[in-house]
Amino acid sequence: MQAEIRLAEMICGEGQPVSRAVLETASRHFADLVGVTLAAQEEPQLVALSALLPEQERSPRTARLWGTDRCFSPRDAALLNGFAAHFHDFDDDETELAMAHVTVSAMTAAAVFGDSRYGFSGEAVLRAYIAGSETAMRIGRLVNPAHYKRGWHATATLGVFAACAAAGKLMKLDVSRMRHALGMAASFASGIRSNFGTDAKPLQVGQAVANGIFAAECASLGLEAAPGSLFGPAGYVALHDGDIKQATEVVEGFGQPYGFSGGSMVIKGYPCCTASHSAISCILSLVGSGRVAIEQISRIRCHLDPAVRGILIYDRPETVAQAKFSLPFALAVAAVSGKAGLADFSESALSNPAVQALMPRINQIDDPNLPKGASGISVSSRVVIDLVDGSVLDAFCAFVPGSAANPLDDAALGDKFIRCAESLLGSDHAARLFATLLTTADISDFSSLVDAFVPARRAELSFANQR
Repeated sequence: MQAEIRLAEMICGEGQPVSRAVLETASRHFADLVGVTLAAQEEPQLVALSALLPEQERSPRTARLWGTDRCFSPRDAALLNGFAAHFHDFDDDETELAMAHVTVSAMTAAAVFGDSRYGFSGEAVLRAYIAGSETAMRIGRLVNPAHYKRGWHATATLGVFAACAAAGKLMKLDVSRMRHALGMAASFASGIRSNFGTDAKPLQVGQAVANGIFAAECASLGLEAAPGSLFGPAGYVALHDGDIKQATEVVEGFGQPYGFSGGSMVIKGYPCCTASHSAISCILSLVGSGRVAIEQISRIRCHLDPAVRGILIYDRPETVAQAKFSLPFALAVAAVSGKAGLADFSESALSNPAVQALMPRINQIDDPNLPKGASGISVSSRVVIDLVDGSVLDAFCAFVPGSAANPLDDAALGDKFIRCAESLLGSDHAARLFATLLTTADISDFSSLVDAFVPARRAELSFANQR
């Protein structure tokens, strides 16, 4: 009970100070989130999902589906934007503590709530995001890696706490109500990895964001949850095989430093499961840009952590969604096209005869000796390519592209953003929006920033509301 109260205190404002550097890093992750969300705006699954939910007139109690003027309740907007953000599996990932995509839950909840109330500054929204992501990482440290390895989809099961904390912080819940909100979020936590490679994966993430906001709203109205619902003997952590004896120590580590800037966050370079990214990087370094003809490749041997076999579960994918969780496809398409962008995870790429011919020659090798971080699951890989002439190419990638140890600079991130958003906004609007998103901490009215996500406002991007 005391650890639950202490966690609520940390979220509500008694945690560690947030530096300017952390706020600037948060702005980069928010910019990335907006880009990958806008990339999904014309997907038929999002169109169908949005048709199920009632639209509302714009008011201080509604929020928008990003990239449009369509308004919904905050919970429904959270569901839609969360679904869209995770649709391409291009949103950032935290690989060691939460073992989850924490920005899609924490920042989507903060941004939706910030859009639904006038007067929030960009800094206030970012601070809520940082608190929410830290909440998921603190709880994740208690339950992972066993939680993830058992088949739970931590982006959803921990994301509901991230969303709850972020929304509750902007609602200015007091400590008692924040504890109750987290307790209710524990009852809403769900999501399974067996749904990877289907529309249910982004759907359970969007639902987690909506449920987190709902838990905070319920607590704000006085609804209560039982003491111990998080850290008690029959609470969330215990039921998910976590160590409740460590709860106090782990909670006291809140923000020391913030896990958000601790090196385990990955801004993705490729729109597919992070578990394949270091191997894709190896392939691109060895055979990208036509350095080796595909006909010269006899076989590809890819050394990965043994746990990855349960994550990249489609050896012969039949859909684009499945292809994002297929090591043979990811490496084959990277080898054939020399890149691995949004256009390379498509129906046409999946049916490409060269890709299909190479996939059976790609073998995954379980390698328990690859370097591991706190999660106990390595993100490193070694790729060995045997050529038909008997020669061998070999590459090792220790750090996922886009991680702190192998980062995307602002130019690379900006290029990713423009590629994601230009079909909706146009390249000029996208470039200007990206530059502004990097200054989110200096925006005085967050909801006016969301105005700029809409294509019809290409000519109106003055952004004169910066402090």
